Amino acid sequence: MIGRTTLIPEPYAKATLRLSLFALLLLLVAVGAHRLTVMPTPLAVNLIGATYVVAALGLALGIVAAVSIWVRGRTGAWSTAWGLVIASALWAWPIAVAPTYFALPSISDVTTTTTNPPTFTTLARRRGTGANPAMYEPSRQAPLQAQAYPDLRTLVIPRSAEEVYEVILDLVRGRRGLGWQVVAEEAPQARPMRPGLIEATERTLILGFTDDIAIRITGNDNEARVDVRSASRFGQHDFGTNATRIRRFVRELSARLDATGPVGIAGRNGVRIQQVGAPLGAVRRPIERTPEKTVPKR
Repeated sequence: MIGRTTLIPEPYAKATLRLSLFALLLLLVAVGAHRLTVMPTPLAVNLIGATYVVAALGLALGIVAAVSIWVRGRTGAWSTAWGLVIASALWAWPIAVAPTYFALPSISDVTTTTTNPPTFTTLARRRGTGANPAMYEPSRQAPLQAQAYPDLRTLVIPRSAEEVYEVILDLVRGRRGLGWQVVAEEAPQARPMRPGLIEATERTLILGFTDDIAIRITGNDNEARVDVRSASRFGQHDFGTNATRIRRFVRELSARLDATGPVGIAGRNGVRIQQVGAPLGAVRRPIERTPEKTVPKR
């Protein structure tokens, strides 16, 4: 008579798969509901944090189950494998952004001038409970920004403040522009002297976090000075998002001004945008072509 071998199932195998699937479902619900503005940001952040706690628990149980299956010959390899794959995939995202987190400073409010940044007026009233303060904190933010983003400085444009304001307003909310949501606008005024101000918001692509932007335009009929401020409503670390947004704004504004140059031909007489305090090499200059010299043939 041939004896039968009884296969013992691994108890942690199904627990690994269930925890990993629950973590995945929790992440999808948190991101989807927050992206559709159904869920408030603090609740979504807490759920996302709970997602990775559950995924870490599933990953730990999966390792224990895999060792037990290998050593004791128990069943449940497929459940353990799928649980480990899902939990590892969930943790791949935080691990991928970890170098950025440690390389950049822990700030969430970036501006082109730390001495007199643009203020949030309408947007300050829209920040709910638990949000970051609307007032700029120079004692903490300014030293870290100067070290990480020294290229962000006030823009000086050789055009009238009114013209620059109209170009920026079209750039921000135009169909071919940046796609920001303008919530307040005020044109600059010469008499009495009053700076122009544009307040807008933009949501991050995946998680849908709302960031606030303020653009201030000052100057006269010959020169305009533009300052930009971008700040996250929640969180102390923006992973460089606000600095990237300001740099993109500077590039797009430079392209718009070049396209609407005084001669009406893009690139013919490039508009020079200088950043206050920037090195000479940072000033945009039109390209000058020198005629080729004729070399006599021997």
